[in-house]
Amino acid sequence: TMAGEVGFLQLSTPNATSCQLHPLVMFEVLDHYTRRNAEDGRVVGALLGSMNSDGSLVLKNSFPLPHDDPSHQDFAVFFSTMSELHHRVNPREHVVGWYTTTKAGENEGKEEVGEEDAMLHSFFEDKIGDKYPCVMLRVDGNIQTATQIGVSAFMAAPLGVRSELGQDAPLGKCFHRIQCQIRAYEAERIGVDFITQNTIGQGGGEVLGSDLEKLESSVMKLVMMIESAIAHVDDVIAGKAAGDTRVGRCLAEAVASVPELAPAEFEASFSKGLQDLLMVHYLGSLTQSQIAFMQRLQ
Repeated sequence: TMAGEVGFLQLSTPNATSCQLHPLVMFEVLDHYTRRNAEDGRVVGALLGSMNSDGSLVLKNSFPLPHDDPSHQDFAVFFSTMSELHHRVNPREHVVGWYTTTKAGENEGKEEVGEEDAMLHSFFEDKIGDKYPCVMLRVDGNIQTATQIGVSAFMAAPLGVRSELGQDAPLGKCFHRIQCQIRAYEAERIGVDFITQNTIGQGGGEVLGSDLEKLESSVMKLVMMIESAIAHVDDVIAGKAAGDTRVGRCLAEAVASVPELAPAEFEASFSKGLQDLLMVHYLGSLTQSQIAFMQRLQ
């Protein structure tokens, strides 16, 4: 207090307190980091997405930026051009923040926000406006030495002092970490499972496996999910685990989505589909054998 004036510290809280990150953004950020110039310590880019009805941000896409200095004129021009092009392709996706990576040699899980981060965040806040909150996503780029990919999200709230006269004296911004969850569509989940579970062939490409192997893997995964759901329900009934209405509602919707078929009808339908799959597999193998035979003759 000065000259009899009573003041207090005021910290505004942002609208969004969590974000949902899709795997596509992770791959784009890591691809940008691996293709950077040798003299660049880190890379930055813009995040595209939308906001859910509950106030959480959904990070669906991104595009890279040439450098991390927003004071250069080409930085703003490049950002505006890329933002307009992405908006033409998908008008539902808007700029909701920006991403950065850790510099080479930095410790994993860094929590500090530097002055250069604050400058970049202010640039994106000015571009986004008041329609969406601005989120800062930090990804650990040292994937060669890290045991897992470190991801952290931050938001900034204005920090100021308000006196009894109602005047605000801005002091800066306070960055705080928010919850960040990995969410994936079905197509994205299939791609991630393929990358993480398949092996590398002799020619350097991934081995896709046969249709029968894919079917077996899908059935085994379905059986494991059903067994996990049954075990959870048994624990709730026995009082070993607390019941959750959201989980119960999801289980009820999953059970209701299964068509009501008699065991004989289900077995006949499954056998017919399996026979069709075996026929396609046989014809494909026969075609490959004929092509190989003709190549040897030539």
